[in-house]
Amino acid sequence: MKVLKIVEGDISDKIDTLYVWEQLNHIDKVALTYICMMDEQEEDDWSDENGRHIVILLPYKEVKRLKDVRPLMLAKAKEKLGLVA
Repeated sequence: MKVLKIVEGDISDKIDTLYVWEQLNHIDKVALTYICMMDEQEEDDWSDENGRHIVILLPYKEVKRLKDVRPLMLAKAKEKLGLVA
């Protein structure tokens, strides 16, 4: 499991990739990339010989407003991974 981020500098500290990695590090051959930018981006998931690559868009205005973004990050990751009941 790899967890990466591409985010605006003013919210970079809020996007806690280590937290998500600690919760989901038992999953092999998956890379999560969180994107949180002021301009619109697209989600583009793919698979290759290295495993599954998942892009998760976070809404910039909501992230800026929230004190703790970790629950949102984890919920979106679990949804993309199919771990939601």
